[in-house]
Amino acid sequence: MSEAQHPAAPAPGSRRYFTLLYTPEARREQLHTLLALADEIGAAPLASADHSVAHVRLEWWRQEAERFARGEPQHPWLRALLREHPAAASLDLQSLVQAAALDLATHTLASHSAHALRRALFELAAQALCAPPLARELARSVGELGANLQRLESDPSDAQARGALQQQLQQIGDAPQRSLTPLLVWLALAAQRPQRRAALLESLTNNLIAWSAARRAARGRFRLQ
Repeated sequence: MSEAQHPAAPAPGSRRYFTLLYTPEARREQLHTLLALADEIGAAPLASADHSVAHVRLEWWRQEAERFARGEPQHPWLRALLREHPAAASLDLQSLVQAAALDLATHTLASHSAHALRRALFELAAQALCAPPLARELARSVGELGANLQRLESDPSDAQARGALQQQLQQIGDAPQRSLTPLLVWLALAAQRPQRRAALLESLTNNLIAWSAARRAARGRFRLQ
């Protein structure tokens, strides 16, 4: 695990870069840390690795989530987060650990796709972004948004995932869109149809897509293109 006080900045022009760019400054560090923690907690073991190592890692994170809830984390990212944003103590990091454990236990099954961690991440991100907090049913819809977004990232031609995303957006409704802007920017970037573009054109296109998505979300008019 990294000893840096804060997670590394995302690569310029990446989906995560635009997601954080359109996150309000007061909430940016919380979301940045949550995204990085999900990467750390959900790091998949190498195919040749003993899965017991992954379980040991998850057990450490389970204990760390308990320490975080008590205000006594060991990881430098979490110590910095609590120092700079004390209200972040209400975030339920156990949900990320439990979801990662579920993905680890089932990812070898051909009938299962490992989306539990992304689902939990989006629910937790909604908690960090929305004030007042979303109703439980809406938060679950945001979680499903994350799970189906991951499906679409894995296969941009997955029409079923695209249709499910449309349904979840309807369930969430227009009112929370302003608070959920960073996640909707991520969705807009992931939902674009793959095209062959020069690097400069790709960067300009992503800038425009992210800006347009953020503008529409701020007005409660975001729709999946």
